[in-house]
Amino acid sequence: EKMASLGELTAGIAHEIQNPLNFVNNFSEVSTELLEELEEEQARPARDAGLEAELLGDLRQNLTKITHHGRRAAAIVKGMLEHSRTSTGERAPTDLNRLA
Repeated sequence: EKMASLGELTAGIAHEIQNPLNFVNNFSEVSTELLEELEEEQARPARDAGLEAELLGDLRQNLTKITHHGRRAAAIVKGMLEHSRTSTGERAPTDLNRLA
């Protein structure tokens, strides 16, 4: 029973971490494609400044999302580490809003 419970816990943790990592990987991949498009546009003799600005805007949005989801994954891991630390058994005041 304990091993099955541990397996379910591990699967839940892996799922929670996998979600933000998938976002990071997907947005990174799309950003690489956007950079390639931007390089192609810059290599043309007649450049489209509007297209370049649009590509740069998309890149900025993707990088913001990558940062957000990377921080989300880091927060999950940090929470797990804080939860797993052994305590001294002493009671201490806790901010319930932060805990929830």
